Amino acid sequence: MTLDLHIHSTKSDGELTPKEIVDEATKAGLNMISFTDHDQIEGYHLAKPYAEQTGITLIPGIELNTDGMDGDLHILGYHFDPHHEEIVKHIAWRMKDRRQWAQKIVTQLKKMNYDIDFASCSKRAKGGIIVRTHIADELVSQGYFTNSKNAYTTLLQKGAPAFSERSSFTAKDAISLIHKAGGEAYLAHPGIYPSKLPIERIVSYGLDGIEVYHSKHTDQQITYWKNRAQEFGLKISGGSDHHGPNSRNPYPIGSVLIDAECIKQWNKEVSLS
Repeated sequence: MTLDLHIHSTKSDGELTPKEIVDEATKAGLNMISFTDHDQIEGYHLAKPYAEQTGITLIPGIELNTDGMDGDLHILGYHFDPHHEEIVKHIAWRMKDRRQWAQKIVTQLKKMNYDIDFASCSKRAKGGIIVRTHIADELVSQGYFTNSKNAYTTLLQKGAPAFSERSSFTAKDAISLIHKAGGEAYLAHPGIYPSKLPIERIVSYGLDGIEVYHSKHTDQQITYWKNRAQEFGLKISGGSDHHGPNSRNPYPIGSVLIDAECIKQWNKEVSLS
């Protein structure tokens, strides 16, 4: 059995449609996948019937962007009820909040003489969830930068000139939301955050697992975070964090090697669900 539990579709900031992702997973010989679009689960609903036809197990997934005293963390949710009222309400709120946040950023860019249009940025968000990458792509399209990564780091990342704070939603809030919907909460890609993580405090919120295997984790980081997961009695997960072949995260679906212990854990969970 092989799996990839961290994939983004066009319903957030990925380049491939849900159907195309299932096709790529099939080509890669995967048995289990999860769409973890940012604050969105529409891709899961769209792909579920097709995944069943292909024989691939599709796990309900989401990546919740958080901020607050623990830093800007990403919390992955799995096995939750995708129709749960709290999840549905959060997605609707976050979609509206993201649009307002993006509008603030575009307004700030205009003040800095970057002549881009919010409507054009919004069109890039094919699934309705607009993220800073869409704005970066529009800056490239208008000739201000040669690539999206430079635009993002120069103007849009936290602390950069055009960055704007958004409505607060903490890691504790995210873990609580996932639990309310009957799911499990995992800390995404712990090895790539710019500062040291307050892991003991995050665990105290009821964290269920850690994404040990990730496309940007070194072998040393994999070993470290696997040991930390064992230390706290947490489960482990892994995935490519694929956003598309031309994205900032181009790592192919199924490209991250995941050990037999992790695969066994997920296979057992699915068989019991």
